Amino acid sequence: MKRPRRGLVVAAAALAAFLSSVAPVLGQGEASEDVSPTGDIEVGTVPPDQIISAVAAARKEIRQQRDGAEGYLHLAIALRSGDDQQGARVAIDRALALNPRLPGAWLQKALISINGGTLKAAIGYLQKEIEYDPQSVGARLELSAMLFRSGDFKGAQEQTEAVLRFDPQNANALGGLGYLQLQEGQLQAAVENLRKAIAARPRFPEAKQNLGNALTRLGDWQGARLAFEDAIKDEPDAIPAVYGLATVLRHLGEKEESAKEYAKAKDMLQMVQALALAQGQDNNGVRFWNRGDLKGAEEAFRASAAAHMAYAEAHNNLGGVLWQEKKVKEATDEFAFAIRADPKFAKAHNNLGNALMVAGNLQGAIEHFQTAVTLEPGFAMGHFSLGLALAQQGQKDRAEKELRDALILSPDLAVAHFELGLVLASGKPTLPSEARAEIEEGIRLNPQLRAALPPAISSALPGSSASSTPHR
Repeated sequence: MKRPRRGLVVAAAALAAFLSSVAPVLGQGEASEDVSPTGDIEVGTVPPDQIISAVAAARKEIRQQRDGAEGYLHLAIALRSGDDQQGARVAIDRALALNPRLPGAWLQKALISINGGTLKAAIGYLQKEIEYDPQSVGARLELSAMLFRSGDFKGAQEQTEAVLRFDPQNANALGGLGYLQLQEGQLQAAVENLRKAIAARPRFPEAKQNLGNALTRLGDWQGARLAFEDAIKDEPDAIPAVYGLATVLRHLGEKEESAKEYAKAKDMLQMVQALALAQGQDNNGVRFWNRGDLKGAEEAFRASAAAHMAYAEAHNNLGGVLWQEKKVKEATDEFAFAIRADPKFAKAHNNLGNALMVAGNLQGAIEHFQTAVTLEPGFAMGHFSLGLALAQQGQKDRAEKELRDALILSPDLAVAHFELGLVLASGKPTLPSEARAEIEEGIRLNPQLRAALPPAISSALPGSSASSTPHR
């Protein structure tokens, strides 16, 4: 299972006066990841374009049945799919408090724990899921992968074999079993199961790579070559497959081609080592930032970027610290560099959008905010930023939609309530009740927002009998 993208997010405030004082929100850093022999296991995941509607449906289900555990489970799945791990954790804990035997709930808690790096606890949650639902394919496959990583090959094999008893064509289980058999020297059995896995899922680079390794050990050089070449077609940067192909080509007497593949594998390995160093420094930067040591964080993020110039996380996080240090031009450059390194990095697009908005480039900001929420529809702050920019541009209907989407995803996002209230009040001769309710909720969640109220609206809130005029 792939880790979610993390990274620092610079939050835009509801009014320009607040932009310089808003502290960035930093991720947890990013650890290097082992490749699972079963490949990525997608369990209970909502497609990106359905995240907002799924969150809205789950919240509606909860409102209709407060003591219904299923609604909280559905909310946890939707929030986790949108990379809101904290929100998902709260929701799944509520679901389990209401029904500790709810099918799928312990699995979701395990997945959240895996994303948070608490692997030992995740194993216990997966075992509980299997206790309550012995035929949970997702729980058994996740448990198999985790037991394998912890060195418990026997336990891992028991889980894959259990899956195959009630799902004989499961590609993940076949691939995992084949890999385990390869480790134990059961080469013919490994080849058989790996071929079955590939037949069940033609695009399965891990299984093809392992098949190449098994055939290499059996001396079937031509078969191994085809397996490694197929793996590389699926995943061009798979270093073990490239190295395996180089080895096979040498045995086949194709020395020149073998040397090219060895050189390619060496270059790729150096890049991986540089990335690992960059990730380590980035994690250090996150720790410094969490302690409030901006200087230490800046130095660590700079070291991360120097170790791997194309590591987008480091540039984005460095930009966030520079932003907090009021080094706006340098921060903007780092956000832009992060996007050049990874054009699909939603949080960097959001951060650059905020920087452009502060600089007065509203249209450029909107374009980056729109890209952020297109790439990551479950990104609540991205929807808020887009709504804020659209409101400033006078597109009230679109702004209202984005702000409401932000609040579907994150009901306690104070600035979204506040800005939605201002949008609803815009152009009205008096302060509408819904606008008043949103503004008051924003201030309740963050009292500092009261200072950003336009005088006319401030006079219409409790304590004054006056009515409001438009704030824009």
